[in-house]
Amino acid sequence: MNSQPRLAEYYHAGQKTDKIIPEVKEKMSKHPAGMAVDELSLESVKKELFERHHPSLLPIDIEAHAETVYRILGLKKKHNVLMLGHNYMEPLVFGLSQTEEQGDSLGLSMHAAKTESTYILFNGVPFMAETAKILNPSKTVLVADKTAGCSLADNFGAEEVKSLKAFYPGVPVMIYINSYADAKAECDICCTSANAASIARQMPGDEILFVPDIYFAENLEEELKGIKTVIYPGKGNQQKGAVCEVHERFLLSDLLAVRESFDIPKAHATRVLYAHWECRPEVLQEADFYGSTSQIGRDIAKRVAENQLERAFIASECELTANLAEEFPTVQFWTACSVRCSHMAKVTLHKVLKALEAIDRGGDLSDHEVTLNPEVIERARTPIERMLELSA
Repeated sequence: MNSQPRLAEYYHAGQKTDKIIPEVKEKMSKHPAGMAVDELSLESVKKELFERHHPSLLPIDIEAHAETVYRILGLKKKHNVLMLGHNYMEPLVFGLSQTEEQGDSLGLSMHAAKTESTYILFNGVPFMAETAKILNPSKTVLVADKTAGCSLADNFGAEEVKSLKAFYPGVPVMIYINSYADAKAECDICCTSANAASIARQMPGDEILFVPDIYFAENLEEELKGIKTVIYPGKGNQQKGAVCEVHERFLLSDLLAVRESFDIPKAHATRVLYAHWECRPEVLQEADFYGSTSQIGRDIAKRVAENQLERAFIASECELTANLAEEFPTVQFWTACSVRCSHMAKVTLHKVLKALEAIDRGGDLSDHEVTLNPEVIERARTPIERMLELSA
């Protein structure tokens, strides 16, 4: 993003209203984005889609994609597929999952661990599905597109972890969940953006080695100042780290432009500017609230329940805002509609359908199945379980 505001790249994701149709409100309270249809038919699916009143889902979109959604839901039900939907999925894909099947990567993987379904289809990118596989080694875990990557996971792997460990022997290594299994297998403990600070405080010693996200590490360093020294790629070493290609695009100048253009003053009582942990440190400092995807969602829910939120901007992936706008229709949401994750965008209705059709044929699932070496599963499971123990 440029230092000057480009208002054409922002959109108003919802009209503030104090009136919600009672039937819709009741439906939202049960499954705000999920499509639970008792009598599955093409017409019932269309009806459900229209009743969602999604601010960015136009009638032409519903008419164009309803049949695909209908076929997906039919196969999901036929084969009892647990379909997990990450918060960054576009609304039609996100809405394929029920409320309890929606969330962030770790929360979804933990939910998957409780399922009796043979098949788990993770509507997200492969590193997320790997975590689900680690926690559910006996299950068949699938993704819609195995080529979808992640700028954090793709640019920092097991070899980079080993290199840093050799440079800092004895320092506990904490790895962000946005990483592949082989990298996790080389670390002492895993973390999410929601629990990183808490996990770091509980680790032994005065130092913690955090990988791979550089901006996240800098923000964590500020959070733990005077408590623990945070070491990360590029800080006193030659190791190249990684950044999120979505969150790095938000600059301080963009947030200042948003405040002015959309009238969200600093520390306003009912207008809030949110930022994700993966953003630049100066962006977090400008934000009224920063945290993980789940923390942002909970803060919005709390403020809405207290009638303390009328307008919000979220410095994160734009589909997150699109999905929150459906869940909280009384809030005016603004977002940067050009800031999308190119990897998450690879997960489409058509590709989800192809994965389910592969199950239905009973044939080769290799185009979609996530497989891991049993040794990697065993070694990567340890840092994840340690994190869960310290997060209990």
